Amino acid sequence: MTLFDIIRRLLTVRKVSARGSTRRVSFSEEVPSDRFVLIVGLMVLFFVGLVGLEVVHMVWMGAWNDVIFNGIMLVVGTIVGAIWGRTAE
Repeated sequence: MTLFDIIRRLLTVRKVSARGSTRRVSFSEEVPSDRFVLIVGLMVLFFVGLVGLEVVHMVWMGAWNDVIFNGIMLVVGTIVGAIWGRTAE
């Protein structure tokens, strides 16, 4: 199972709706597009890479780097905005 399969499964929206007057229900799934899954997957990889870069910088230089942290916040904001925007549809 790849990272993209995990992201696709996590972003799949499952809906339950009643069918008729009987006690039957129907289940429907909205699977995200491959393009959306790819974008979120790349953002997750960028996040992991920037966190690793920040850790290496702190260990090697012994100081916090604001530019790398700003990059991390940018990636986090992009991921949250993309997922929030998709669920608002």
